[in-house]
Amino acid sequence: MRATCCPQHARSRSARCFLVVFFAVGCLPWPLAAQTNQSLVLADVGGFTNNVIYPPGNLTAVTDGQASWQPASSTPAQIVELSDGVYGKVLRRSQTGVDNVDYLSFPPVSNGVLTIRFDARASTAGPRTLDVFLLPTSGGEVSLLGWGTVTNKFCYYDGANWIPLHDLDTNWHRIEMINFLSGPNFQSWDLKVDDTLLATNLPWRNNHALGTRYSRLRIGGIRGPAGVYGEVDNLVITAEVPYMPPELLVLTNASADNGDFKFSFQTISGNEYQIESTHALDSPEWLPRTIVPGNGMEAWFTNQPATDFAEFYRVKKLPPPGYADGYRGIWFTLGQFSEYGDKYSGGLGTYTANHIPIAIYTPDVDKTFFVYGGTIKGQRRLLIMASYYDHALHQVPRPTLVLDKQGVNDPHDNPAISIDDQGYIWVFVSGRASSRPGWKFRSKQPYSVAEFEFIRQDVMTYPQPWHVPGFGFFNLFTKYTAGRELYWETSTNGVNWSAHQKLAGIGGHYQVSNARAGGMIASFFNRHPGGSVDQRTDLYYVQTTNYGVTWTTAGGVPLTIPLTTPDNPARVINYSAQGKLMYTLDLNFDTEGNPVLLYITSNGWAPGPQNDPREWTITRWTGTEWITSTVTKSTHNYDFGSLYIRPDRWLIIGPTEGGPQFYQTGGEMALWSSMDHGATWTMDRQITTNSLYNHTYARRPVRAKDPFFAFWADGDPTQITPSRLYFSNSEGIQVWQLPYDMPGPFAVPQLVNFDD
Repeated sequence: MRATCCPQHARSRSARCFLVVFFAVGCLPWPLAAQTNQSLVLADVGGFTNNVIYPPGNLTAVTDGQASWQPASSTPAQIVELSDGVYGKVLRRSQTGVDNVDYLSFPPVSNGVLTIRFDARASTAGPRTLDVFLLPTSGGEVSLLGWGTVTNKFCYYDGANWIPLHDLDTNWHRIEMINFLSGPNFQSWDLKVDDTLLATNLPWRNNHALGTRYSRLRIGGIRGPAGVYGEVDNLVITAEVPYMPPELLVLTNASADNGDFKFSFQTISGNEYQIESTHALDSPEWLPRTIVPGNGMEAWFTNQPATDFAEFYRVKKLPPPGYADGYRGIWFTLGQFSEYGDKYSGGLGTYTANHIPIAIYTPDVDKTFFVYGGTIKGQRRLLIMASYYDHALHQVPRPTLVLDKQGVNDPHDNPAISIDDQGYIWVFVSGRASSRPGWKFRSKQPYSVAEFEFIRQDVMTYPQPWHVPGFGFFNLFTKYTAGRELYWETSTNGVNWSAHQKLAGIGGHYQVSNARAGGMIASFFNRHPGGSVDQRTDLYYVQTTNYGVTWTTAGGVPLTIPLTTPDNPARVINYSAQGKLMYTLDLNFDTEGNPVLLYITSNGWAPGPQNDPREWTITRWTGTEWITSTVTKSTHNYDFGSLYIRPDRWLIIGPTEGGPQFYQTGGEMALWSSMDHGATWTMDRQITTNSLYNHTYARRPVRAKDPFFAFWADGDPTQITPSRLYFSNSEGIQVWQLPYDMPGPFAVPQLVNFDD
């Protein structure tokens, strides 16, 4: 080994080495377009410089891009700041005399050549200081490197013994572990040190079948003397992608829209593609004559000779049939049963009250963009879907599959939506506790849901992203740190985010929030005594006018954040003293900018008449005091509806009326109105009648515009059924169903007559 790290390995703040994962062809959900040795950038940990993700101290279970860390539970690795002027923050893995290992997980790779590149040094050359292992998604280690496992030697493990390779010192060195996941050198690996090939065709410790997925790196302190350590920096993981020839396509559909021609193709293998031209064509019968390979999941097509690239057509691969050829909501059951059925279940594509917002009207393009929890036709598999309603054309496109949750069927992972100042559509996908991370995606083009790019993963449940013009994003969300505790984060661009800051931790909370013009962010929430969500009670309200620098009550009383005790100035109503539960529904602002809260109170979590009355309740701030009034009663704690405030009247749309599955989640949708600021309410009309299934979770788009004024789903809560998606106008007179099946790229929603 060379005694010093090469100059090109030295790190500066402006030129960094990244952790990057490149996929082999067979690892993606759908095959890549053909290109020799193509590679994709999928993850970047940035050399530990991000102070939000990697603050000095213990490494925590953080997600950075598509990579995520699982530190050792008892003695995790440390993020330390060096003062050598070359390396800044690094990962230090100390030995303790017992096993302590930290895992880095990344998207799985199943073929090609996978290379792990990093800088490393040992605190001492004699004893064992560091181990670095590659692992499959499940199963035993593959390539193993050790520092000092043989005294004063740099070693690898051949499956039976540690084999010394070279003398060891305590300087920084660049390491490359080159693993052959397929091909003639399958199940072996090469080793480079400081860019020099040190060994070839080293055996794996454990052999695995061809096609095994590799997705974990283990950095370990394994029974070495306590106090010695190894340090790691500048991790890079890559994989060479083998060539894949293009598939033969056959034209299956062609249509014109505003002068642009759109084509659908079918491959011999059954995969479906869509093609969009960048300019008009002479004839819709055009067929591609030449296929020009592209990169990623895209390909270039031309009807000119291959040497003429003046005219080209971009083709993207669509999800397989049944994924995105219609609007189908997810059906779900919680499985918490009592005498009158499940605690909640049914068609929950627009669930929960805590995923906010899920629809936004944008006057710039006269479209309402929305997201929902979809599913594969005939299955219970959650798909994160995005689409829009075109108000001018009264039509919707085929929805876009943003993320397949890969077997998850739980709508707690449903998405929320936001739109930034440039018109880019953002999709925030909820995770679930620490078992499933949250995701952030951004559209590739402004005001378009055709394609999304992955931005980052994070620990995030119930996302509530509010984009404030001129400022950026203010995202409220939940973390399961000690129950369901409330947090917020901010970002000017959606890519770089502040640290997570705790808002409330009083045993757990469910919150509903909103953003008012001028930059005020408001939230109201309940608390969970003893951490039990079945005992949710009390009503709290907080607001900030400076993006979380300070928080106050509605009356301007400063609050000490995070809130940690039940009796604090933010508590508006002590429902626990009344023996009542509180279920958050919606938060809006009156014409004076004062908050108005909509929620349901009941006497217990279990469905059925024993916990009646379930009262739809309004609590509003007048500017000097809170006033509470009752709207109506319904049959279930999860009869979710939305509050609309207009200059002349206030409206509520929700399933307040008993439906075909009585005392179950949802019911028949109704429109309620108030002419006296919520003091008294009248049901103007029942929007749905004689329905086959209960209707659930009527959601309010931001800046809601007719006819896409309320958005919801249906489904039978007592048994698995299809779930359709609907929207209605502000008068509740007309309801449209989004097309359950879509043979073409666009469709007109179907007007529904519930009297039939």
